[in-house]
Amino acid sequence: MSKTLEQKNTRYLLTWLPLVLLLGSVLFYVILTGHARHMQEKQLELKQQNIWQAFATGALPTQIKGEYTITKLSLPVNDVGKIQDTDSGYTVLSKQYELNGDHYLLTTLVTSKEYSHLLVKVFATEIFVFMLLLFSIVVINRKTSKRLWQPFYKTLQAASDYDIAKNNSFAPLTETGITEFNQLNKELTDLAAKNNRAYSNQKQFVENASHEIQTPLAIIRSKLDLLINEPGLTEGTALLLADITQANDRLSQLNKSLLLLAKIDNNQFPDQERINISQLLSSIISNYQEHYDNFPVTDLLIADNIYLTANPALIEILFSNLIKNAVVHNFPGGYIRVTLNGSEFSIENSGMSLTIEPGYLFERFRKGTSDIKTTGLGLALVKQIAQLYGLEVLYTHQNGIHHIKVTFGTGNLPNLS
Repeated sequence: MSKTLEQKNTRYLLTWLPLVLLLGSVLFYVILTGHARHMQEKQLELKQQNIWQAFATGALPTQIKGEYTITKLSLPVNDVGKIQDTDSGYTVLSKQYELNGDHYLLTTLVTSKEYSHLLVKVFATEIFVFMLLLFSIVVINRKTSKRLWQPFYKTLQAASDYDIAKNNSFAPLTETGITEFNQLNKELTDLAAKNNRAYSNQKQFVENASHEIQTPLAIIRSKLDLLINEPGLTEGTALLLADITQANDRLSQLNKSLLLLAKIDNNQFPDQERINISQLLSSIISNYQEHYDNFPVTDLLIADNIYLTANPALIEILFSNLIKNAVVHNFPGGYIRVTLNGSEFSIENSGMSLTIEPGYLFERFRKGTSDIKTTGLGLALVKQIAQLYGLEVLYTHQNGIHHIKVTFGTGNLPNLS
């Protein structure tokens, strides 16, 4: 699952910063222990000097419990001068001295508990300071990150509000106070301007092409009608004119379909409304039944009042193409079954087997039969419109039965009124 930059940054801080502080605490403890030990040594050596000087002048007794002991030796000893810790909680230093020809062993003591308590207190204080430091760094980092990244979030909002189909401008902050964000906004503004120009040019081309191509096609059709009605027309000439008329009609339909695909690609159908597709399907089927002779037997399982939010023209084209496809590619005396509910639309029909792989059926200019009257763009339009609104189209064929199912995605589920 993706996370925000702030969350990731905080996660890295909470992962590595405590480790760094822990290593720092261990190092601090080692250094503090070394200094404490060094202080003990200096204290014991100073106490040795002071006590021996006072003892040599006869001003001190030979023993004060917990401070020192002076023992007269019969023979000199060698293994002295080392600082040692005792089980009784003292740190001791023993040295050998000579006074008036006699040898003495002076042992001075300091309590080690005080140093241990001091180390614990200092280390606990250091841990508290480090934890406070960790908390402060995280809090300050979160607050400063929010302020530093605020221009970026505004740029994201501007990008989210930008819609090329509505020809609105992309207007992020021109001056954010941060060089990188200023450069990002400049590049995004330039990119949006280029896209707007390209979109406007392509849209204008589509509109011009639609007008310019349809005009000569209409002229050709009108001239053909005049020729067909000319007196003295031979049967052979009439057949040629009929073929030309059929080709002209197919070319006109092909032009309309290609222009419609281009408009869908350019998202030139931004208007959407709530459509009662139950009524729409009933109307389309009724119109086709009036238009086609020997209309296949129809089995309708259409739930009432199923609504879909989309562009009305595109949704009508989608369902019209599916129903027309089932009629045109059916057997004489075949059947059509149409089903609509809150989760999907499906249509199945009898018909000839495909001449291509089913995976190519929704590609442009791919035909499932050898019928030259079709353009090969009907199902391509269905797929393009379905993708535009997040619908899933699935085709299956088994035992001479063609089945197309349109599943309504979670982003655009129909609803019941």
